[in-house]
Amino acid sequence: MKILMVRPKPSAETIGLQHMMIVEPLELETLYALKRDSDSAVIVDMILEKRSFESFVLEHKPDVLCVTGYITNVSTIISYCQSAKKISNNIVTIVGGVHCEVCPENFENEAIDYRVVRNAAVIFTDLLNHIENKTDLPKGVFCKEDTLENTTLPAFDFRVPFPDRKSVARYRNKYFYVFHEKVALLKTSFGCPYQCSFCFCRIITNKLYSQRPLDEVIQELEQIEEIEIYIVDDDFLVDKKWLQAFIFELKKRNIVKHFLVYGRADFIAENPEMMKELAEIGLKTVIVGFESFSDTELDKYNKKTSVAMYKDTMAVLHREKIDVFATIIIPPEWDKNDFKNMVKVIKSLGIHFVNLQPLTPLPKTGVSYPEDQIIIDKYEYEKWDLAHISVQPEKLSVPEFYKEIMKAYNAVLYRPNVLWKFITTYRPLMLLKMLIGTYRVSKQYKNKIKEAEKHA
Repeated sequence: MKILMVRPKPSAETIGLQHMMIVEPLELETLYALKRDSDSAVIVDMILEKRSFESFVLEHKPDVLCVTGYITNVSTIISYCQSAKKISNNIVTIVGGVHCEVCPENFENEAIDYRVVRNAAVIFTDLLNHIENKTDLPKGVFCKEDTLENTTLPAFDFRVPFPDRKSVARYRNKYFYVFHEKVALLKTSFGCPYQCSFCFCRIITNKLYSQRPLDEVIQELEQIEEIEIYIVDDDFLVDKKWLQAFIFELKKRNIVKHFLVYGRADFIAENPEMMKELAEIGLKTVIVGFESFSDTELDKYNKKTSVAMYKDTMAVLHREKIDVFATIIIPPEWDKNDFKNMVKVIKSLGIHFVNLQPLTPLPKTGVSYPEDQIIIDKYEYEKWDLAHISVQPEKLSVPEFYKEIMKAYNAVLYRPNVLWKFITTYRPLMLLKMLIGTYRVSKQYKNKIKEAEKHA
């Protein structure tokens, strides 16, 4: 069969990410590796393409269309399937991705034939056999009439094949993450052992955590040509024994890479020697979920950390010359003084790059608010991006809340010492990308402010 695999283009309404990062579609590269010898497949990355989706359907005339994405892509994914069916009703449409796995009900549509809800990397080949040869439908795949209520899902199976990275050869040199250029993705574990209330990631694996075998990870890493590696685990800094073995193998095999990872503040503060060893084998940047500088808020988020340790966290990172991208949650209870305090603490800790996320009650997480306080319709999927204000602020108007977010970004990012660090550290091309990206995000926020003022 001819298979068209598509990563959707973000909506113009979705704030931020597409302007600051475009990384490889790892989930589609994995599915590509699972196609049968008799199949031909092509991956189309609509984030980078200028042509219309329909033009690719007309060009490739697929038997099967596969589309994956996040909550912000739901409407676009449905529209792609509808367009494909209009071109040819014989095209079989398959939808997957982490949002489909948790909320398959959002993809109930006549234009969607199959929804992959569990173990896509294990059952995809069987699904292709079902479509072509009428073999049994693999468990974990929903037909149109299936729901979470009337279907028993199989147990999680965290096995994954090596992705076929050559399947996106024409795009690879365009993938980047903030200041990291030509980035490849690597996954070494699934889920997270922690239970932060706001986090959607833990819901994807039903709160389970599983590590891939180390030899498998190392073998995949050796096959990756790029130097810059973004390890996309929900939390890479978890198991000290596993990390020690990882460090040993990289040194033993003389694998030279630069790593960008997610990690918790408490692990960094409590394991300075390991952070030193990780820096020696190429750890360059850690994305740290500080989330808040209030112990009361941290307890509310079930974060299991304390503000007091953050000085130790940053001391370790500064000493090892590891960059930090800090994520901060902005709850609707904040007033202007809360924003000022946040900026003050960020400056005192020596944090140079932040991602400010309005607290967002993503579906099936532990964050919820009364319906009359939710100001974004649940079907406006493109706005559930952790950048839009989704809950009515308590002490500020919506325009004022957006303005405070912008002011905080400007106060952190545009300090002379921070700008000088960026200029003296990163290549001009990456600086230009970031300038363009921050300009576009700023423009989006300004449009949100104008929009909110009209409705005030």
